[in-house]
Amino acid sequence: MYKKDFDKLPEIPNYCVFFGNNFYLQEYENKILKKFKNENILKLYFDEYNFDTAKTHLSESSLFGGKNVLIIKHNKIPPNIDKLVKSVKESYLFFFYYGNKKPEVFGKNFVRFFEPNTRDIIEVINSYAKDLNIEITHEAKMYLANSVEAMFLKTELEKLANYSSKISLDDVKKLVFEYREESFEELFMLILNGKEFYENLNYFLETNDFKRIIPALIKYIKDLYMYNLYIKKTGASTLEGLLGYRLPIHINNQRVNLAIKFKEKDYYELLNFLLNKELEMRSSERNKEAVFWEVISYLKIFSSF
Repeated sequence: MYKKDFDKLPEIPNYCVFFGNNFYLQEYENKILKKFKNENILKLYFDEYNFDTAKTHLSESSLFGGKNVLIIKHNKIPPNIDKLVKSVKESYLFFFYYGNKKPEVFGKNFVRFFEPNTRDIIEVINSYAKDLNIEITHEAKMYLANSVEAMFLKTELEKLANYSSKISLDDVKKLVFEYREESFEELFMLILNGKEFYENLNYFLETNDFKRIIPALIKYIKDLYMYNLYIKKTGASTLEGLLGYRLPIHINNQRVNLAIKFKEKDYYELLNFLLNKELEMRSSERNKEAVFWEVISYLKIFSSF
């Protein structure tokens, strides 16, 4: 089933596998933990998985009189995980799968998450804002949805909540602007314009995790492709009509010029390569930093730059 179908269920099934978008995987694990916070929860992450331990937890009566809940997180299908279903009676089993294939376990009890679109992100922002008891203008929400990676939204909103209970676009630009627009923008502009970027990259890596760069670059290129289609369809020279807010003129011009620079095949080649490398970093046993530098070498010589 899809996310929207799962959300409509009157009751959570006793066992289920979740897979797909990483942001939603983390979100729904947190939701499960929150819902069952008063129950007997056992978490087995990656190499912690042990079939006998998992089976025992699901089968035995809770020492505290509540429900036994087992949460498994893995980028592979753990051995015999499908057999655990037989041990689920009054207990709950949730498997959060971070691999790259559809997990053929648990039959129809699965939830597939797709990458959130702008509307989805706005819903997430609304939910966070409600929990934090803050009001955010529509323009500010649109800016956040288009400027901050989903996995970092909660942190940014918590920062905004400490600033004020009513958040405007100006507040967001003041407190969040450098988080993505400046730090990534300058680096990505250099890379995608075929200019020397190693000095900027090394400076960036002094204060940032290298694993953030490839997902952010993928999102940036996807956005450029969206801008490309919008410009071709409307003939517009600004992105305000698409984004719902006005960018600083120099950033608007940079993005427009870069968006129309690449052809369809360029976007395809770039995204195909980067998505495969991101998947390799996330799910293979190869050294992640080695994969990262392979990507950097590829970007250095990409022909369309």
